[in-house]
Amino acid sequence: MTTTRLDDCRVIEIGGAPSGAYAAKLFAELGAEVVKIEPPEGDPLRQREPADGVENGALFAYLNTSKRSLVLDLDSAAGRRELERLAAAADVVIESASPGPFEPISSSIEAARLVRAWISPFGRSGPYRTWKSVPFTDEALGGHLFLNGDRRREPLQRPGHQASYQAGVQAFIGAAAALYARGRTGRGQTVEVTHLDGLASLHQFTTMMWMHARYKLGRDGNRQTGHYHPVGAYPCKDGWVCLAMPIIDMLLPFLEEAGLDHIANDPRFADDFARGQNKGAFDAAIAPWLAQHTVEEVVAIGLRARAPIGPVLSSLDLLDDPHIAARGFLRDVRVGDRVLRYPRGPFLIEGREPRLAPPPELGEANRRGLDWSPRESDREFEQSFKSESGATATHARLVAGPLDGVRILDLTRVWAGPLATRILGDLGADVLKIEAAWARGSGEVPAAAGPMTHLYPGDVVGDRPWNREISFNKLNRNKRSVTLELDSPRGRELFLRLAETADVVIDNFSPRVMGKLGLDPESLHRLLNPRLVCVSMPGFGSSGPYRDWLAFGPLIEAMSGLTYDMAYADGGPTRSGVAWPDPVTAIHSAAATVAALLDRDADPSGSGATVEVPMLEAMVCFYGEELLGAQGRGVVAPRRGSRHADRAPQGCYQCAGEDRWIAIGVTSDDEWRALCEEAGLDQELARLSFAERQRRHDEIDRALEAFTTRHEADALMRRLQDRGVIAATVADAARVVDDPQLRHDGFWVELKHAEVGPIRQPGLAIRLSETPATFRRAAPCLGQHNAEVLGGELGLSERELAALAEGGVIADRPPPGASFRKNAKKPAAAQA
Repeated sequence: MTTTRLDDCRVIEIGGAPSGAYAAKLFAELGAEVVKIEPPEGDPLRQREPADGVENGALFAYLNTSKRSLVLDLDSAAGRRELERLAAAADVVIESASPGPFEPISSSIEAARLVRAWISPFGRSGPYRTWKSVPFTDEALGGHLFLNGDRRREPLQRPGHQASYQAGVQAFIGAAAALYARGRTGRGQTVEVTHLDGLASLHQFTTMMWMHARYKLGRDGNRQTGHYHPVGAYPCKDGWVCLAMPIIDMLLPFLEEAGLDHIANDPRFADDFARGQNKGAFDAAIAPWLAQHTVEEVVAIGLRARAPIGPVLSSLDLLDDPHIAARGFLRDVRVGDRVLRYPRGPFLIEGREPRLAPPPELGEANRRGLDWSPRESDREFEQSFKSESGATATHARLVAGPLDGVRILDLTRVWAGPLATRILGDLGADVLKIEAAWARGSGEVPAAAGPMTHLYPGDVVGDRPWNREISFNKLNRNKRSVTLELDSPRGRELFLRLAETADVVIDNFSPRVMGKLGLDPESLHRLLNPRLVCVSMPGFGSSGPYRDWLAFGPLIEAMSGLTYDMAYADGGPTRSGVAWPDPVTAIHSAAATVAALLDRDADPSGSGATVEVPMLEAMVCFYGEELLGAQGRGVVAPRRGSRHADRAPQGCYQCAGEDRWIAIGVTSDDEWRALCEEAGLDQELARLSFAERQRRHDEIDRALEAFTTRHEADALMRRLQDRGVIAATVADAARVVDDPQLRHDGFWVELKHAEVGPIRQPGLAIRLSETPATFRRAAPCLGQHNAEVLGGELGLSERELAALAEGGVIADRPPPGASFRKNAKKPAAAQA
């Protein structure tokens, strides 16, 4: 069996929602031939005319580059027959739905090799199966909306189509993994992703803190929740900057370089925990200095101090950003009579130039023709499968999942990288977590850190806290831990031996690190293993003026355009409640890795590739439609809070109980009238047109909140959804963990950790029908598999392993001097 190269792939997209369009866009820009099936009147997004003056069709123009358009009436018998004919010669069919319920058309198509990707808000079964949603309500039920904004005000929406796009990327991962599996089994399968499962899978601490420490993470405005501070957007003399210095080792050099000794010496800010208890005082202390300095001056001081600081950019600012220009990230694409600058794509794969052709005219493929007869390679593929011993025997080799047999060396840390490799591990890959003994922090964590951080089960740090941290244990299941000091000759030698037979090496270091270690892709490919896929996840990329800037999720978000637009109507830029670019980069990295494996295994030479997934570029791609809209308007969009240009009313409305809210988004006059009936609103209000509802939004909000405050959120959600009104509880962590649809989906999994015991945690949002994800092992203890891998697989004797431990090359506990900080510097003892 062989896999199919992406530029030989044929993909049918049955237009339905932005989630499916984004998944198909990833295929198209990687070279696949994507045919978008549109009804005779065209995709509804072609006619979109937002009230705020965004260029007509900006969302369609963004999501449909490099595709073809085929008009088919799928309600007719002839249209269905033509779809079946095309599907017989296709590799993938992508279907999506939003806001309405999902009924896939391709379920009735018989094609054994076909991979079907189905994306919808809630799936085809379960208590929410008939409900409707928009991205705003998706984020409410998924537990993200509750975390955004000021704790004294209503939760704040994240701009754009974030909920839809994340589901689209995860569907792409599943579809690409199913193609990879098809190369070994000869059979296709169905991949299903829901917006709700996807969002629930992309929290860092939220659900784990509740399940294991009974703590509900809340919103904290422009601040990081917990004790980390400062991490957020701050006003200065001529704009806004993002200060992302969560630990004292980063903050002190900046304060010294800025001449802020009075802040550095203030006992209220002397350490991370003290500063976390005095966030307001710290902000008040630094505000006068910031007000006297420009964005450029503050950023320059941050650079000299090697501190993660950057400007809060609008989408228009991105068009002139020197780093974006140096990277060649924006490409000119002619759309109609205009030339627009498009994001190149979220990742770069060596030898594969991203394809960016204009979005198609309606029915372009009808006019020019579409030759999709079965290919000779397809027939050869089918014949080779029939000559095998049978599907059951072939399938048995993939019991762990579609990536069974793939070995990954994981050098990643913190959140984005470990999440990417965990997704690949859940899909069956054998992931070896190569970690330094000091990477998990200190072996001496004070007992008070448990109830202060809520990062340990039961708020108890225990005797071996490095093995108990709940986020680490969530992000690192399905992995084996091998501790190696890579800057020691012996540690590097052992890593190279492991890399000789690996398929993937993935890191999220700064661009300089792998080269300094002699483990850069060029060296690994030339000297060791030309089949390796080498994946890096730098903050800003391996080139450009920001190449060596330190990167944190909130800083990346601030420089992507998202933070600038995320604001209350009467306020300034506001960061997301979670470091959203981390999971966005993670899922794009997993997608790029599977794509590179597909291309490698379809190449007769079996050559690997270098893959780069810069956090900034991945994040900009999740807000690309606004980049086009800003070019059409020539000005930035007005800040709306949780209101929306195409829906009225839309907002968060307080319900009975403390900090309880319901999110409502009205998309039609019929929904508005149904809402007015349920709320008992005046008939004069019920007759308002969309434009009138926009103008009288304040009045409507007051009337609705007088109604919602009398009701419990969940009961009201069910009542409104039964009337066809799009509504969702704004779920906190406890509500997400207890969500009936997630329970129905079997989303939560439980694994027994060697030291912590049973650990309940989020599962994988990607459901495959034939080679499902597996949850084979809990997260490893530090160095738990040193003997298994170095001894059992590399053949080292017990004496050699003991010598490695004595020399500090391997270990099962942090060395003395390791710091109790999430992103601590390497301790002096380890450096020696």
